[in-house]
Amino acid sequence: MKIMREFILTVLLSSFIAVPIVYAQHKPVMRGAVEHERMEKKIQEIYNRLNLSEDQKTQLEANKQKQNGQMKSFFAQMKTQRNAMHQELMKPDLDMNKVDSIQLQLKTLHSQMMDNRLNSILEVRRILTPDQFNKFISLMEKHRLKRHGPDGRGANGDRPSKDEEHE
Repeated sequence: MKIMREFILTVLLSSFIAVPIVYAQHKPVMRGAVEHERMEKKIQEIYNRLNLSEDQKTQLEANKQKQNGQMKSFFAQMKTQRNAMHQELMKPDLDMNKVDSIQLQLKTLHSQMMDNRLNSILEVRRILTPDQFNKFISLMEKHRLKRHGPDGRGANGDRPSKDEEHE
């Protein structure tokens, strides 16, 4: 009975870890290209509405590239840690010290990602004038409400996907 309970627990935990990994690996490539193009048009529209100088555009683009590079690195590290967690949970003899260590590393990466995102927002605030920043925040809020609704749910009542949250 104890072995069966451990087996079921392991399968359930593995499922919770594996589903996001599987989803991330099966994104259509074309969707990414179309989304990227749509996002670039949206960024240019925002730049125009904010009446940015060329220097501001250059600084914002550099900030965006830096943020994107750092996020890719974080996501790759998190994927590695999730895979390590999956492998550890699949072992017949569960080593809780290793599981706890991997979980701590995942939490640390998540915390670093949040710090990185805040630093990026602070950099945008430094680049823009106070009026531009207020208008930027207003445009982003309108975009969020249009995309996710006032309660953060999409048109069909679902929460946004991880990709949509990071747009």
